[in-house]
Amino acid sequence: MAYLLVNNHILKDTEAKLTPFLLNTPDVYKHSIWFGFGGIPLLDENLEILKTELKTLGHDLPELFKNRRELFRLLKRMLNKNRFYRTGLITFQFFITEEKIAYLVTCNAFEDFDFQINAQGLFISISNSKVLSHSQYNISRFGRAALWKQVAAECKDKTNTRAVILNEKEIVCEGIAANLFMIKDKVLFAPSVNTGCYCDLIRPEIMRLANGLNMKVVETDDLEPKHLLQMDELFFASETQGIQWILGFEDRRYVHRHTDKIYAALNSFLEKKTENQR
Repeated sequence: MAYLLVNNHILKDTEAKLTPFLLNTPDVYKHSIWFGFGGIPLLDENLEILKTELKTLGHDLPELFKNRRELFRLLKRMLNKNRFYRTGLITFQFFITEEKIAYLVTCNAFEDFDFQINAQGLFISISNSKVLSHSQYNISRFGRAALWKQVAAECKDKTNTRAVILNEKEIVCEGIAANLFMIKDKVLFAPSVNTGCYCDLIRPEIMRLANGLNMKVVETDDLEPKHLLQMDELFFASETQGIQWILGFEDRRYVHRHTDKIYAALNSFLEKKTENQR
């Protein structure tokens, strides 16, 4: 990446003087969003999350972020100057002190033309860490960050393995920075918000698209790890990690017939959203 967006200016990485951001030992809030199909399909939804989370940290959005049209123009310019024409992530970093808030926007590109999906499949285990069912951080990656880092450390030495996180009642909740979905026959199961599960922006869209594929959608707060062994398909989903198909849990192996259909529908949805931004 050669160009950055720093406080309303697009600069070469060699021109960006980042030291002032660090002088007052600021708190750093980080948030990433997906770009692709020539646009940033979930920009508006992410701006609402940024507004809410920065407010909990005692700050309003910087002025540029209140001007959605100008922000979009600058983000697209940054992507174009970097020649990032496929898909990838835009990452906002806010450096927060008592007096002010500064920001840095970076981007990185993927090789994919579509929303991400893993073809090989993952194996899953059950994490020792727990989510609280009365958690206030259902939509907050920032509020979940420490827990997810802890869970990721548990998986570090396990090849191609991700963890399913339970709540204090031993009920299935989520993956690492991702929602968990389960399919049996033509029923899509998702942990309900009552479990304390994380709710990514992709979550409601997947449930809506599954309904459009004539699948029944059930949100539930009583799925235990043993029920994972009874499912036909499992997958994680998030804006920043895409669709992560799960191949196996213990001695159970899964297919991905309906997962593939949901993935195709999700790509169509995201592509249509970008058409309104052009």
